[in-house]
Amino acid sequence: MTDDAPDPTDIKYVGPATAAVLADAPFDAADVRAKSVSFRMLIDASVNPGVAARIRREHSLSWSFNSEDSEDLRRRSAQVRGLGDAERAWVAAASDDWSERDLTPVEGDDGEAAWVAASAANAEQAAEADGSGDPVAAESAWRDRSRPTPLTELDGVDEETIADLAEAGITSVRSLSAANPGEVAEALDRDADRVTNLRDAASEYLG
Repeated sequence: MTDDAPDPTDIKYVGPATAAVLADAPFDAADVRAKSVSFRMLIDASVNPGVAARIRREHSLSWSFNSEDSEDLRRRSAQVRGLGDAERAWVAAASDDWSERDLTPVEGDDGEAAWVAASAANAEQAAEADGSGDPVAAESAWRDRSRPTPLTELDGVDEETIADLAEAGITSVRSLSAANPGEVAEALDRDADRVTNLRDAASEYLG
């Protein structure tokens, strides 16, 4: 960033921690406003994924200027259902451990119905293959296991804490368990020990 570049904190969702990261980036606030920066560039510059997702939406930035990367991010984000926008972006950018799913992303009620139908069909095939189990019950159990667990399930987590974590793109117990306490504390300007305790509680909840 050049000396006469705009102050990064003038950009919505950019606080002191993110501004420090952007100071070493090969682009500045003016580039963000000019939409010459992509979500992938923010991530590559080490911007917190949740913050990067909010900046992308606020300024209508591209996922990536590489067409292959952009398509991959859109596909992953659309396939991970039941998550908030920030968490979908986090999964798309950082969750290589999620398996690929042959689901066609569709909008509206028809899309949800198609997803349920496909899940039920897969569960029925699995039940028939091993000769046991109720396919409907299996599909229901699979959905229960796959549904993100809200942070309200954790003891001692109030609405203010939930709102804070959401600013960093953390909206479920699983995403909290995978978070880096130091990075989250810096991004939110919160006590690192408190964030570590929350992360540990989430990990313990998931077993």
